[in-house]
Amino acid sequence: MPRSFADFCAVVFMCFAIPAIYVFEVFIVAPTIYNATLSVLHGIAGTFIVANIIGNFIAIMLVDTSTQGLLLPSQVPSGWHVCAACESTAPARSRHCNTCNVCVLKKEHHCVFTGCCVGLKNHRYFYIFLFYMWGSTLYCSFLNAFFIWPHVGGFSMWAVVRLLLPGVWILWEPSLDTLYAFLFSINVIGFLFMTVLIFYYTGLLVTNTTTYENNNRKGQKYDHGTEHNIKVTLGERWYLTWIFPTISSPLTYDGLDWSNQISSRSVRPKTR
Repeated sequence: MPRSFADFCAVVFMCFAIPAIYVFEVFIVAPTIYNATLSVLHGIAGTFIVANIIGNFIAIMLVDTSTQGLLLPSQVPSGWHVCAACESTAPARSRHCNTCNVCVLKKEHHCVFTGCCVGLKNHRYFYIFLFYMWGSTLYCSFLNAFFIWPHVGGFSMWAVVRLLLPGVWILWEPSLDTLYAFLFSINVIGFLFMTVLIFYYTGLLVTNTTTYENNNRKGQKYDHGTEHNIKVTLGERWYLTWIFPTISSPLTYDGLDWSNQISSRSVRPKTR
């Protein structure tokens, strides 16, 4: 569960926004723009995409990527460090999260929209969630541009202003047309935000670098080529992970040994 008020608000927003926009696009926009056949195909494709978005969104929160329960050595191996907050040794590339209050394997960042950290074991779900969100908001923003104008009084400067201030407009003039305009604006804002994120995190993915390492220029030694780097995050079967989050794709590293040699592909057993 989210551990801060900001995380809680962001998670609640995502839980309402994703299904609301899905219903809007599939059952309201598509039948207006497309004929019956294309509308059905649009609904099938939209259902597949939203299933992946929700599935990966849930997986980010459910997959534990912390060091809790792992058998950690009492002495500090080379490249490791001691976490004062956890009072234990911590592997290379792991960092402590003050919000989650745990050390996270290959910590990428703390994600406000899922209320948890993104690390080694759930990074795959985060990136694919991000990719599908970017692609869907891009498509929906384009599609909605043909749908929205009759509902805001036609193309005019006043209509553009109302679309730029969706929150103010929906409070000032609540109506179904205003709600449509609000969802249109949410899509456009989401697309712009996701474009920045997908560009940034794709750069980190293909270089096998975390945000912390990138900011401190410490990730170059983990870059062993694009294919290797993609497998570190998406797993050996990275080409199948896009189909659905339940598809198995074993990771090439366990998060404990980051030597240049091939490390164990199995995660060490957790204590009970």
